[in-house]
Amino acid sequence: MGYKTCPYCGAHLDPGEICDCQDEIAMSQREEQSKGNNDDNNKKKEEKHDE
Repeated sequence: MGYKTCPYCGAHLDPGEICDCQDEIAMSQREEQSKGNNDDNNKKKEEKHDE
C-alpha cells in the first residue's frame, strides 16, 4: 500500500493515519485569542484601579 498526502499541509500519511496539522492551527489560534482576552481584562482592571 502507498501513502496519502494531507490536502492542507502536504504531509505524507500512512493509510488510516489522520494528520493533526489542523489541530495545531486551531490550538495556536485559541492560544492567541486567550492571550488577547487576558490583555483586555488586564486593561479593564487597570482602568478601574485608576478611577
